[in-house]
Amino acid sequence: MPEVFTELWFIQLATVLYVIGITALVLLERRRPSAALAWLLALIFLPLFGLCLYVLLGRAGVRRRRRLRARRSINPTDVTRGLLPLETPLEELEQPLRGLVALALNSSAAPLRRADRVELLADPTGAFAAMEAAIAGATRQIHIASYIWRDDDTGRRWIDLLCERARAGVEVRLLYDEFGCLGTPRELFERVVAAGGQVLTFGAVRLRYRPLMINFRNHRKIVIVDGDLGFTGGLNVGDEYLGRGLGARPWSDLQVRITGDAVVGLQAIFLEDWLAAHSDDHAEDPAFARQLADLLARPSGHSCGPMLQIVPSGPDLPFIDAIAAQLTAAIASAQERCWIATPYFVPDEPLSLALKTAALRGCDLRLLVPLPRNNDSSLVSLAGASYYDELLAAGCRIYEYLPGMLHAKYLLVDDRVAAIGSANMDVRSFYLNYEVTAMFYDRRVTLDLAEVFTRELAKSLEVRPETRKSLSLPRRLGEGFARLLSPLL
Repeated sequence: MPEVFTELWFIQLATVLYVIGITALVLLERRRPSAALAWLLALIFLPLFGLCLYVLLGRAGVRRRRRLRARRSINPTDVTRGLLPLETPLEELEQPLRGLVALALNSSAAPLRRADRVELLADPTGAFAAMEAAIAGATRQIHIASYIWRDDDTGRRWIDLLCERARAGVEVRLLYDEFGCLGTPRELFERVVAAGGQVLTFGAVRLRYRPLMINFRNHRKIVIVDGDLGFTGGLNVGDEYLGRGLGARPWSDLQVRITGDAVVGLQAIFLEDWLAAHSDDHAEDPAFARQLADLLARPSGHSCGPMLQIVPSGPDLPFIDAIAAQLTAAIASAQERCWIATPYFVPDEPLSLALKTAALRGCDLRLLVPLPRNNDSSLVSLAGASYYDELLAAGCRIYEYLPGMLHAKYLLVDDRVAAIGSANMDVRSFYLNYEVTAMFYDRRVTLDLAEVFTRELAKSLEVRPETRKSLSLPRRLGEGFARLLSPLL
């Protein structure tokens, strides 16, 4: 009997020490309260499962990236901050533009610059054609960052283009996220290397000596040609984004084409990611110093088109929620209308409050999301739907896109602010992924985006409060369970 009591005492002591230790570990990470609570519940009540999940999805890799970033002698976004800025003093901008510009500048070192031209590419077929034409016409340099790159007709066609340009002497650099390309054979990318280009992976997924980066993905989509032409938006590289291939369905997306001085912002972010990927391999890029020197030697600015800022966010940056803050502030500044399109809608508390407050103030607030059966993430779709009732009660109007998958990520406010990029309106994009968003302060761009939104709205079904009241109990339970998991999605 005494031995039994001794064993029970030991188990109880070990349990107490485990709970204290794991609680301290989670609290020291300074997570959002909802995410911290979710992790504590998982780690305490499901210790084996929780610990395995924590190792896979924890922040060890991010802490390492932060240390590497702090030790780096050069950070391209900081170095290029004063390059080709808008000559107009910040004080001369009207509110709320002045506040939004200052927010992006202070949170992410994103200077206000001008472009020569901005073109919205709302048709995936046309967007791919424009990007492929730009790549084929490159004479000096091609930089591409993609989250997903499929080994299909589209993916192989792009590899063929890059190989051809590399053999012609064009500097080709391709950066892909390892998690997003898990199903893509490395032999596909090795063709670019064999042709004379350079390829790097971002984020460790396969088991190695270094911490895993499964939960922190480079979700950016960037194409830069010759330093003066840039693309960003929601399109990855693959047949599915053209509505083709296995399980094909109509696909709605948005890419933006930018020329002129503002492309420097995209270039700096790409170089930042490229350097980070090299640091992961404990290597130095021999061409990096020359590339940065060429960027800094760029002639004085001459662009006189739309004003914009290229805003990055990522878990290893000083302000990891720069894009979340930017979009929330833009919504809060709305006076007449705020229209949003996003494939994945899981708002945090500040965003949810900003949306409801804007609607209650009388703004025309509309949210466009995919029809649940068309969404490629059922769990995220359920979590997003759990917020519908409170948004509808506040006066928001919610629409579900009928033809297929809506994958575009954009926002417009009144007739003066538009945001287009890779970031979804969800917790993952706001706090976990590496994202990029272009913030435009231009009437023409905003009105063009409103036309895109209006066309997509005509193909959508409005969610009505009375329809929500008739939801079955299993559906409501499913939404509630998905919402409970939303801090970890």
